[in-house]
Amino acid sequence: MNPLISVVIATRNRPALFAEALDSVLAQGRDDVEIVVVDDGSSAESLSAYQPIWDAAAQRLGERWSLHRLVERPRGHGPSYALNTGAAHARGSHLCFLDDDDRWTDSGHLDRVARAIGDAAAQGRVLDLYMGNQEAWIGDRSLGLLWLGALAADLEARGRRPDEQGRYEVTVADLLRIDGFCHLNVFTVRRELYERVGGMDEGIRWEQDRKLYLDLIEPARLMLHHPAVVSRHHVPDPSQRNNVTTATAGIDKRLYQTLVMDRVLARSADPAIRRHARLHKGYALKKIAVDYAAAGDWPNASHYAGQALGAAPGLKWLLYTARCKWRTWRTWSQTH
Repeated sequence: MNPLISVVIATRNRPALFAEALDSVLAQGRDDVEIVVVDDGSSAESLSAYQPIWDAAAQRLGERWSLHRLVERPRGHGPSYALNTGAAHARGSHLCFLDDDDRWTDSGHLDRVARAIGDAAAQGRVLDLYMGNQEAWIGDRSLGLLWLGALAADLEARGRRPDEQGRYEVTVADLLRIDGFCHLNVFTVRRELYERVGGMDEGIRWEQDRKLYLDLIEPARLMLHHPAVVSRHHVPDPSQRNNVTTATAGIDKRLYQTLVMDRVLARSADPAIRRHARLHKGYALKKIAVDYAAAGDWPNASHYAGQALGAAPGLKWLLYTARCKWRTWRTWSQTH
């Protein structure tokens, strides 16, 4: 019998952290869940540490365990490619994902997911998306609820009430009212919908989960949010270079953000999603301009300030753009 839920974990050169993530999935204790692991080309040294972990999981789970190893590359294949590989091998009707350096903290998480899938089916509906919450931590310090942390309070303030299981049925408009998006760790998506939108964008190595979220909420019909905190997300230490976030320079991250929003604009027909994408592209461009200005690179500051003005116009930014262009002209005149 095919599993109900497939949990996909991509990992690379982090066996100790992966073991904690895997244990948090095993602690869910459901026999209708499979675990699909994709090793994104770990080094020989890491593989020797992974192997006993994988062997123990394979012995415990049997057919509900699968491991897929990608060839080693200097920077790996990237999270999008690795997770798409896992999704392609998944057999469950619904997909969950977990970062290898994070962990689920609520052993009842998948029970609630399975209940939501079953309740929808009993009503003659299909659950497309189920979204929870997680807490962000940097070291031993909690940063609180980010992502969808403000959603339940916003819904309540507008007179919305959860169902008997504590779930809110949400729309695109509900989700775009808040600044965040649902992090992949607490995201459950119907596999057919994931495949329909093409999965994760393999050309993006940062904020690819935000793009997937925006790609999915437009065609989704039944979307449920349960505000329970089910995961602990470790915010990367900026002094380390062992993950995508810390390995990508600040301006490069903002450029990825603009790429994400451009690709959303290119494929979305929903006016609200398009407005959201233009606004956030403007924010990213403004940050790029400010960073270049701080570095004294006025030609680049002027270039990106002008783009930001087109994406998110405003008087204050018009004046900032004019200042950048004046500084650019002044720098050029002093050297010619």
